[in-house]
Amino acid sequence: MAEAKRKQADYHHGRLAETLMALAVKRIAREGAPAFTLRELAAEAGVTHAATYRHFASREALLAAIAAAGYRELREREEAAQRVAGDDPWARLLVLPETYLAFMADAPGTFHVMLGHRWADDDTYAEARAARAESYALLEATAVECQNAGVLPEGDPARLIAAMLGVTHGLASLWLSGQLGVVAGGAATGADTHLRAHETVLAHVCGRR
Repeated sequence: MAEAKRKQADYHHGRLAETLMALAVKRIAREGAPAFTLRELAAEAGVTHAATYRHFASREALLAAIAAAGYRELREREEAAQRVAGDDPWARLLVLPETYLAFMADAPGTFHVMLGHRWADDDTYAEARAARAESYALLEATAVECQNAGVLPEGDPARLIAAMLGVTHGLASLWLSGQLGVVAGGAATGADTHLRAHETVLAHVCGRR
């Protein structure tokens, strides 16, 4: 009863959009997929089904808002990590996939919408695509910094980024699914060990000098 009243209070204070997004993210993290309707979320939030349409025209619109918010938060985390990393190009590059890994661990529901859910091809995800492009632009610019400093080989930075994302996403997927220890022969390894292994593999596949 108290929880229902709190959710209704959020709605009446103009936070229904944020409430619906938070409920959706929790359900996705729990169920592994966006297997819900706006009507179900409205019932969980303690509001009418019609109230959801004041903020989201469809379930896809809600998911698009989650994806856009996720990429904006990821970009903010990446920029903060680079400020801490300082001026060393390789350190500035390395913190980007590490921040990505941390974000996946912190927000698996949001991550699923960002990368594990097929986005509609229409304008519904326009804002999300723009936010994703900004995150990618930071990665590309930092890779170019490394090339200019002689840390990474010359050439199309997109090739280096593709290799980096492949390694990072693969490790993150194994980590979140609980399969990393299985692949590692059953070794009980912590996050620090995973990150050290990640750095070693990245240096190899990117051709760090």
